[in-house]
Amino acid sequence: MQGVPIIYLPFLHLPILSELLSILSALPVLWRIRRTQGRKTALFYNRLSLYLPALIMARMLRFETALDLEDGEIDAGDSSIASARSSVKSWIFDSLCSGGALLACRALEGATRLRPVECCYGVADTVFPDANWDRSPFTVLLGGTVSRDTGAQVLAHAIECMREERPSWADQLRFEITGKGDCLSLFEDLSIEGGCPKVVVHGRTTDEEYERILSRTQVGLALKPNSGLLAQTTFPSKVVEFASRGILVLTTDISDVRTVLGEGAIYLAKDDARLLVEELRWIVENPTEAAALSSLAARTVAARCGPRVVGEMLNSLLFRTA
Repeated sequence: MQGVPIIYLPFLHLPILSELLSILSALPVLWRIRRTQGRKTALFYNRLSLYLPALIMARMLRFETALDLEDGEIDAGDSSIASARSSVKSWIFDSLCSGGALLACRALEGATRLRPVECCYGVADTVFPDANWDRSPFTVLLGGTVSRDTGAQVLAHAIECMREERPSWADQLRFEITGKGDCLSLFEDLSIEGGCPKVVVHGRTTDEEYERILSRTQVGLALKPNSGLLAQTTFPSKVVEFASRGILVLTTDISDVRTVLGEGAIYLAKDDARLLVEELRWIVENPTEAAALSSLAARTVAARCGPRVVGEMLNSLLFRTA
């Protein structure tokens, strides 16, 4: 891509083979590019033990090394073996990485001794097609991992409430569900039962199918629980994808979401189905104001997460350029 070679491998888990490939595959790549000109930086993901051989080799070959910390580690609060192993692994990675750390959110600063640190929330699309608010029903999208940890049960309960109470405005909503997870069956049941609002379950989709779904979406959901264990140490990157496309974001108020979207989103202060229903009602009854919020978010993420902004930040962090 524009002169940069990218190797993107599919996710496949075959016991033993996958682990061996994860341990060994980076080693010949590092050896092959050891003599290339310019500053070389190896970026390691989430302190995975399988990457330790590559990290050690990168240091031996005088590469710069940095950490990509995407998720916070849950403190078990005891002196268990697992907790001790996690502490040792953190110390090893922080000691062997010569550069800084790329973080999913600002709260992760305290999870590493590495400096400097920068937050990368994702990259905004360079084209911002406005969602069409002139037609109904309005499409509300829940995508990705469909589980309790992503608020799927709260959404399912909200849909059940609307079907039981049958408010007239609910006819103007259509829910589409993509991805997979242990709560997908809840929406499959709602889809089979029928009623208003309508529920359409796609499951896993191709890129082309997902693009078509996004093109007709007005509201994107990011419902990771406010009370979840990782609420402040992970970031729902879909909010950047939604906002940059002019899709209104309805999200829980977790992590750095408010820092990134500002006042251009609707925030759920509690993990409550009734509160979610009320916010959906507001959207249906105030489409002009909802469209204005989505436009504000699109401008906000363009300024904070545009390709040039993110590229310059990465260049400075990973290659120590001004």
